[in-house]
Amino acid sequence: MTPSSVAIEISAGAEPFPAGTPWVGEARALLERAIRCHGGWARWSEAGGIAMRLVALGGLLPAAKGLGRTFPRPARIEVWPRQRITVFGDYPDAGARGVFSAGRVRLVDARGHVVAESAAPRATFTALRKYRRWSPLDALYFFGYAVAHYHGLPFTLVDGRPLGMERASLGGRRLQGVRVELPADLHTHCRTQTFLFDEDGLLRRHDYVAEIVGSWARGAHLWEDFTSAGGLPVARRRRVLARLGRHPVPLVALSAQLEAVSATAAAAHLTVSPPEADCGP
Repeated sequence: MTPSSVAIEISAGAEPFPAGTPWVGEARALLERAIRCHGGWARWSEAGGIAMRLVALGGLLPAAKGLGRTFPRPARIEVWPRQRITVFGDYPDAGARGVFSAGRVRLVDARGHVVAESAAPRATFTALRKYRRWSPLDALYFFGYAVAHYHGLPFTLVDGRPLGMERASLGGRRLQGVRVELPADLHTHCRTQTFLFDEDGLLRRHDYVAEIVGSWARGAHLWEDFTSAGGLPVARRRRVLARLGRHPVPLVALSAQLEAVSATAAAAHLTVSPPEADCGP
């Protein structure tokens, strides 16, 4: 099985809103403005991938889960959000790579052989097992699905269902948002999330519960320092603040800094060879 064999082409087509869409009224107007601000539906429909370097990763969550001890920082990242594929280069070792593909994860060595994989990694984050330190495969699942989801926004919201409008402020800027029930087959932090946009339609804050960490892991994810990759805006600086109810508190759960952000080609090259007979599990 190759990563592309389980890829899902999502939200493709000439129009963002299909017949019978639940996106109507104020929610639809907000999402239409956001789609225009983020490059437009036609550009998204033709988009390939995005390549970037993760030059810094910090905060309480990565430290608690074993960053630098049980799993390394993924330095080089490629993501194909329309196919829900994320690839970490030189991960967890030089020449190796980690592949997240629509919920499945695998580690591939420098020879192209699978050395570890899971078809259902989310099922392992249950009960007391949520509180374990992460292995490279665990971290690949968490960061892989997060990167794939984030870089498909706001376009993939058309596949969800708006539940209500929200308001907030950030650094003196008024934000307008919508609470959305996301598709059941989408690997992401939780089923219901809130997306808040500035007056131009740029995504500035994203509220969720990181369920595989715990029901208490409520975050307000701030999107900052945007650049363009193939005409699509990408936030290079991200901070996730702990949240009490709707209110962020000055406690950094996660921070990330991206550099060298650029558009990249399609994901067709993502193929791996089966492990040799004498390879260990």
